Amino acid sequence: MKTTVMKKGAALLLAVLCLALCLASLLILPAFGAEESPRVYDPSGMLTDAEAAALATRMEELSAEHGVELYFATYLAENRYDDFYGDDYCTRVQNLKGTDAVLLVVTYEEFNHTYYYNMYTYGDANYDISQKEVDYILDSNAVYNNLKTGYVYDGAVAFFEGSAKAFTGRVGVSWVIIIAVSAVIALLIALGVRAGVVATYKKKKATVDYPLDTYAKLDLTREKDSFVREYTTRTYVPRSSGGSSGGGRHGGGGGHRGGR
Repeated sequence: MKTTVMKKGAALLLAVLCLALCLASLLILPAFGAEESPRVYDPSGMLTDAEAAALATRMEELSAEHGVELYFATYLAENRYDDFYGDDYCTRVQNLKGTDAVLLVVTYEEFNHTYYYNMYTYGDANYDISQKEVDYILDSNAVYNNLKTGYVYDGAVAFFEGSAKAFTGRVGVSWVIIIAVSAVIALLIALGVRAGVVATYKKKKATVDYPLDTYAKLDLTREKDSFVREYTTRTYVPRSSGGSSGGGRHGGGGGHRGGR
């Protein structure tokens, strides 16, 4: 009887240990999986679980559509050096150097209760996304207003949609719009100048007219042409100092592009 009780106790203890090991594996393995290669790295807890999942799904869709990898990270703003966050992410979480990628880092400074965000580009994204496009993305209302007021999910979605589009095309004011607006302005200026000239001539016509053939008499008796002087203008055109060296892309480049 005593032996049976001991066997039952040992079996119960073994079952408890197995259950504890299972629970520990469930808690530990997701953490290692998150550190391995996450699109959304949110140790600061700025996103809910549903927002993090939705953001990761949207980033995967944009990456597949535009051919650029997108990553998101959050930090508590303990370091004011902007390059720190991108370097820290590449060192501890996911090395993006050599990858065509865009990284958005959102930081929160608890002392001032202020959100900051920084953009990092790597690989071809560092060359295909111009600085003007970077500034346009960072300053767009959907990005700036949301991220600065703590609506991190909405701001991040707008940021990645603009970044992915900039990688394969252009964002900002369209060249067609710029040309059209310039043409309209030029046309208005031309019409204004023409109206001024016409008004000036109409004013002259309103004055008293004195025809020369009526009030004066001219008899031309002799004509003579005289050569006065000749001018020669010379312009120095410098020769080219040599052929220009072409620049290729280097996929390993990249880093901090701007922040707000």
